[in-house]
Amino acid sequence: MPEKDLNEIDESIELLSNYRDRLQKEVITISRKLQIPNSLINSTLQANLELTEIKKTLTKLIAHRDKHLNNE
Repeated sequence: MPEKDLNEIDESIELLSNYRDRLQKEVITISRKLQIPNSLINSTLQANLELTEIKKTLTKLIAHRDKHLNNE
């Protein structure tokens, strides 16, 4: 795989990771202001469809990148 493609995958991974982290932080911050228990915050984070999709996409991107790095 060309270096340019791997760089684009790395950039996508970084952007998605940053977005995931910001989204989680926002949910936690708002939940704490509302005095929601930590157990409920954690279950909300795990059940969040957007976060779930981001995690799946990140897993696929990382596996794809690693597969091509190992083949070179």
